[in-house]
Amino acid sequence: MSHPVPQPGRRAQRGAAAVEFALGAILFFTFVFGVIELARALYMWSSMIEVTRRAARAAAATDFSDPSQMTQLRRHAIFADLAGGLPLRGNLSENNLSIDYPNGNLGRIDPLPACPEENIVNCNADPDGATCIRFVRVRLCAESGGANCTRVDYQPIISANFFPGAPLQYPTFATVTPVTTLGHRPGVAGNCL
Repeated sequence: MSHPVPQPGRRAQRGAAAVEFALGAILFFTFVFGVIELARALYMWSSMIEVTRRAARAAAATDFSDPSQMTQLRRHAIFADLAGGLPLRGNLSENNLSIDYPNGNLGRIDPLPACPEENIVNCNADPDGATCIRFVRVRLCAESGGANCTRVDYQPIISANFFPGAPLQYPTFATVTPVTTLGHRPGVAGNCL
């Protein structure tokens, strides 16, 4: 019976193969996770465009003076009323939707009319006036409300430091649409005028 003679380089080869596999696996999984994160970023980009559109369309026909209706509008726009909400949304919530009501020159109206009926009176008196709400603007901001809109940081799923350098930020995804009824229902009791 003959015994195989061990070759001196064979055992060293197995160690080198393990190191090569580990280095290759690190590069491979870094690439895979990078592609997954890029796909998520593109998905969120597309979703936030749709979220601001949904919010602007709904805000054009919702009573801006009713906080409960505005909260429900924001939740509906960001799909928070669906089971599970908007998938993979990370740090975004309905609080990141800033809804303004500019006049005909897209200037800020401060203070807003007390109710939609008062806006109708203001617009009938002066359609291009500074107190006539003509548009709805919805933006994605770090904090909703206020004149300034600071951009929201993109929060990767994989790690907070996945992208080196400065943090990535979402654009504001501003959507502007003309107002419609602003929640005014002719003949319904409870008008503020």
